[in-house]
Amino acid sequence: MKKSLSQYCEDNILYLPQALYSKSDVKPLLYDKESVIFYKDLKTELNNIEIHTCKACLVYIKSGHEVITTCYNEKIELFPDDIIFFPKGVNFHSDYTSKKGSPNAYVIFFGDDVITEFLSKKTKIEKSSPNEKNIHKILPNKVVKTFFSTLHDTYKEYKNSKEILNLKLLELLYLLDLNSKNNQLCISLSSIETGKAKRNIKRLMEKYAISDLNINDFATLSGRSTTSFNREFKKIYNTSPKQWLIEKRLSHAYELLVNKQWSVTDTANEIGYENISHFIESFRKKYKKTPHQIKHQSD
Repeated sequence: MKKSLSQYCEDNILYLPQALYSKSDVKPLLYDKESVIFYKDLKTELNNIEIHTCKACLVYIKSGHEVITTCYNEKIELFPDDIIFFPKGVNFHSDYTSKKGSPNAYVIFFGDDVITEFLSKKTKIEKSSPNEKNIHKILPNKVVKTFFSTLHDTYKEYKNSKEILNLKLLELLYLLDLNSKNNQLCISLSSIETGKAKRNIKRLMEKYAISDLNINDFATLSGRSTTSFNREFKKIYNTSPKQWLIEKRLSHAYELLVNKQWSVTDTANEIGYENISHFIESFRKKYKKTPHQIKHQSD
């Protein structure tokens, strides 16, 4: 059954912090409405997980190794004691391994009320749109490391105190702001949502290459206009999206015909061709033989 564009859009994206509450290896230490401090104690490695931040988020890596890939395919490596900040309303991919120990981290979400209270004490800051440049690492100092080392004791002593949570989040923001370069933290905190979040084109294409999606569909899923999508795509693959999809899908069709002996009709449908004649003609141009000839060439 053909999936709708909205289904492709929602597939396998973790919306945080909501999704973390249902994870058995993620524990909420302190939480209240939109704000929450999680401790992530992963039992297995996680790869190619796409995430959307519904709230401003900060991650402190206690152990393990994580690679963040932004919507523009920029990679940010994280090791123990690294801190990374994500503004509200961005998409990124996470690959978490046990390269530097078991994958453990504190994941903190700042509710709008906490951010408003913090920024109200600062000088006027120009608001910016959320983007991959606002995803940035923050160098921790000894005081910040001590803050995280005491979180479990705070949880055990005060359980889920909303007042303590609010104070701890404000304390952390002030500590990080003192160590932030060029006012980057405040700029990121003040970012505003403007339209649909951009998604990683390369991972999106590799995931859905074999489907009935067209170029406009991919542009929509990526959170870009068709013009922007085509331009960014060419920078990544050095070819047009149309040509790349044709090559990818026809190569897959070749495998289905030769190795799995699929029928020509089923193969065409599998790779998104509704018109069988168009599929046969495209296939013949690439392989100099028809799908039927390729399928039976070894008979």
